Parts: sequence; C-alpha cells; structure tokens
Amino acid sequence: MGLRAATVRSNAVAGPMPEDPNKLPKDPGSTAPVGDERNIGLWVGIGCLSAVILSCCLLSYWAQTFGFRWILKQSDETRSWASRVVLTGALEGIRDSCVEGVATEDAQRWFHPNMTSESRNRLCGIDEATIQKIAAPDQVAAESLAAIGEPDVAVRFGMDPALCYRYTTETVRIIGCFEQDAESGAIPYKIIDVE
Repeated sequence: MGLRAATVRSNAVAGPMPEDPNKLPKDPGSTAPVGDERNIGLWVGIGCLSAVILSCCLLSYWAQTFGFRWILKQSDETRSWASRVVLTGALEGIRDSCVEGVATEDAQRWFHPNMTSESRNRLCGIDEATIQKIAAPDQVAAESLAAIGEPDVAVRFGMDPALCYRYTTETVRIIGCFEQDAESGAIPYKIIDVE
C-alpha cells in the first residue's frame, strides 16, 4: 500500500505519463508536412529552368564556334543575311555601351584592331531609326565589296572582300566583315570602316 501511494504521488509531481511513441496519432492528417507538394514542384521547376539555360548556353556556343563557320561556306545571300543580323546587334550593343560619345571597352570586340578610335566613336551617335534601316533589307542593301569592285578597304585590313559587306544610309556608311580565322567561341565579325 505504501508503494502504490508513493507511485501515485510521484506521478502527480512529475505530471502526466508520456504518450507511447508506437501509438498512432489521433488525427494522422495533421502531422503530415504541409509544403511537401510545393517543394517538389519548386525543385522540378528549378531543374527545368536549369536545363533551358544550359541548352541556350550550349546553342550559343555552338552558333559562335561552328554555326558561323558553316555560314561562311554558304551562298552570298546567306552570308549577307547573317552579316546584317550580326551588324544590327553589334550596333545596338555599341550604342548602349557608349559613354559621353566614346565607345567603351565592352564595344571594342566589334571593331577591327586597326580601326581608329575616331571611326569607332562615330557609331556612338547612331540613332535607332538608322539601325532599323540597316536591319531592313528592303531599305538598305548589303553590298559585298567583291561584288561591287571595291576590295581596297578589305585588303587594307587583311580581310576577304567576298566576306565584307557595305551598308549605306543617308547618314552613315558602315563596312563589316566576317573573319575566316577568328578564335573559337567568338562571333567572327568585325566592323572595319565607318563614315
């Protein structure tokens, strides 16, 4: 009797007995993690986004390394189309990177190393309307220097006149050339003259 009283007294002091860990909870739904379904969706989304970004990087690298080499072997019409696309993008990038009328270091990759800084800086003043004209084949022709019989500028810069194209608007004349022996991983295109 004394032992039973001591046990009851010790339980009263220690508090209620802990629940059996092997016993199932009364409401099993309340203990399930709430965000499991959302976390799975989040990780699947991150995985898909990573795959898309990696694919774009690989496609860009392929286009710069092998795609332009393939284009240089195509017809003059294909090369002039590619020249127009690259030049339009280059002009946008050059204009956006200019600081106080000076082409910054970011834009230098588009220029031939032998071009004067004065010629490079002329493109800082190019406006959006002129870039749009150059982008439109029905407004500005892409003339191959070899086809129009003016190879001198290309030869002076060590370029192949058949891979150089002249674009002339009311305000500017630009000559851009594909490089046959450009380093791998770079777009093989240089602007060699601006007037």
